[in-house]
Amino acid sequence: MKRIIVFLLINLFSVTLFSAELFPVKKTLQPYIDNNELAGIVTVIGDKDKVLQLDAVGYADIDEKIPMSGETVFWIASQSKPITAVAVLMLVEEGKLELDVPVTKYLPELNELRVAVKEDEKRTVLVPVETPITLRHLLSHSSGMMWVPPLQQKHKIDLLPFSKALTTCVMTPLKSQPGTEHNYSNMGVNIAATVAERVSGMPFEDFLEQRLFKPLGMKDTTFFPTLEQQKRLAEVYARNPDTKTFKRVENGQLTYPLENRQIRYPEAAGGLYSTPNDLVRFYQMLLGEGEFHGVQILKPESVKEMWKKQPGHLPQQYGLCVATGNGIFGHAGACGTESKVDTNLHLVYLYFVQERGLAKNNEAREAFYKIVRENSKK
Repeated sequence: MKRIIVFLLINLFSVTLFSAELFPVKKTLQPYIDNNELAGIVTVIGDKDKVLQLDAVGYADIDEKIPMSGETVFWIASQSKPITAVAVLMLVEEGKLELDVPVTKYLPELNELRVAVKEDEKRTVLVPVETPITLRHLLSHSSGMMWVPPLQQKHKIDLLPFSKALTTCVMTPLKSQPGTEHNYSNMGVNIAATVAERVSGMPFEDFLEQRLFKPLGMKDTTFFPTLEQQKRLAEVYARNPDTKTFKRVENGQLTYPLENRQIRYPEAAGGLYSTPNDLVRFYQMLLGEGEFHGVQILKPESVKEMWKKQPGHLPQQYGLCVATGNGIFGHAGACGTESKVDTNLHLVYLYFVQERGLAKNNEAREAFYKIVRENSKK
């Protein structure tokens, strides 16, 4: 009962605070809840300094009737990647890292990497790496590395600390020569985080907490949600195949219990949890060219480097851990969250759900983006 009362108070506060509706979000998204197509949605729209509107419809937990709110905790999955890129760029600015030198300067363990080349249907050979992997390759998914090592494909993505995961990467051949193809790679982003951890002399989770989350006031962003934060978790829902009802789906990629730091480890490419109230601050910082409320996280040129198309000769519209194009950059997460920085409209807009395969989610998200585009021009 106390849990329900807390969520009701949070939701009431959010509705009161953002009662002057600038964007008709609720009347557009509420039907998806009423028609039993989505369990719950939170959206946030802001400029570089303030939140203009936060809307929450539906439930974080249907059974307990806990409403969505700005304080609901979401697994943001691959939205962890831009946060990792910012950490690396902070160290680049400090002169501790370089984007374009061989990554073996920082991780000599990678000196023996090979590339798998398929000669025919029955034969694959390993050939030397022609161009050394760099941090730019790792952060732009052009390193040639697989999505995750085979060991993690069979188990959980938070199974190993970076030091041991590095060993599995050394034993995993590249899919292509560095810089020649775009292969979406959690492994590559985790290697970049391993570099950051090594040169900073701090565990990666501590670096993020001290250098990024605390300065930005992101109090609920973590790899290890506490028991209190877990009480605010949005459940992940899928559709029961024989009915129109929802069923809860456990996050099969992560190890439980989530707060246990003895059996699970940071997954820089996809392990973070956050809230709408927290994550909007990160994207406002990027919209503010590295600055938020007087706190300078990055220089403007570093932010511009982040959303520049990388590497330029490949067709994919991707920067340093962000999808990019037409003045808009950001990232999505596996369970439906997505955030955008729109330099044309000078807005950030974030969409939060936790779902697996719900048919109407893409439609609802695009409806939200349309609202932002159309009403920001009035």
